Amino acid sequence: MKKALFPLLAALAIAGAVYYIYYRPPTALVLTGIVTTNDVVVSPQIAGQIRQLLIVEGDQVKKDQLLAVITPDELKAESAYYAQNAAGLTSQVQESEAALRYQQLQTTDQIRQAESTLAAIESQVDAAAADLENARLTYARTQNLSKEGVVSPQELDQARTANNAAQAKLDALKKQVDAQRATVALARSNAEQVAMRRSQVVSNQHQQAAAVAQRAKAEVRLAYTELKAPIDGIVDTRAVRIGEVVNPGQPVVTLINPDDLWVRADVEETYIDRVRLGDKLAVRLPSGVERDGTVFYRGA
Repeated sequence: MKKALFPLLAALAIAGAVYYIYYRPPTALVLTGIVTTNDVVVSPQIAGQIRQLLIVEGDQVKKDQLLAVITPDELKAESAYYAQNAAGLTSQVQESEAALRYQQLQTTDQIRQAESTLAAIESQVDAAAADLENARLTYARTQNLSKEGVVSPQELDQARTANNAAQAKLDALKKQVDAQRATVALARSNAEQVAMRRSQVVSNQHQQAAAVAQRAKAEVRLAYTELKAPIDGIVDTRAVRIGEVVNPGQPVVTLINPDDLWVRADVEETYIDRVRLGDKLAVRLPSGVERDGTVFYRGA
């Protein structure tokens, strides 16, 4: 009886061990995999020498954080030149605009005064013409009366003198009208000079706009000397060293987006049933940082 009991106990122990091996509660499953991501490459838009590298591999950076600086001396000088050029042209434009406004006002006043004076003289001409006509009629009547002996020779001389004076006055006023018309024409010609000056002002304004655009372009190029992080991320690679000359598009820093990582790991066939889609796993990155992840793909 005792001999039969020992094989039975041995069989039960073996069965329990097998059951424990295959049906025991799961323990932690540790897998080794490859971290994969879409790298973000930070490259310059201009050529130049790297003056500063402000990060090292593994650093966490924020969006718009300064990563590297390209020597900006030449571009600073260029920006300063265009800034001074734009400032000088702006001053010229302001001065020319002020001179134009003054000349416009002065020319308008000159034309107005010349035309007003011309109108006054023309009125005097009309009055002088009427006076001359009256003097001529008086002289003619006096001549007739003198022939009849009604008036004295002295009265005839006075009438003749008055007629001649009226004629002289009218002639003088007509000459003044001609001179004043010339003055009006000169004042109006100044208006044409105002139009020419206005064209010069417009030309200066165009030059000013071009200078301002060049200044803005220089400032943009100067801003390109600062390489900033386009995203929040982790520095994966520094591809250059301080003092190196880089070209546009050349990688300087590579960033990893920690929110866009996935790990590809191989799982032994005996453990594959323990991994299901949607499972939460703790992932330890090469830097030692641990992050939570979710299983989103499982091979057959």
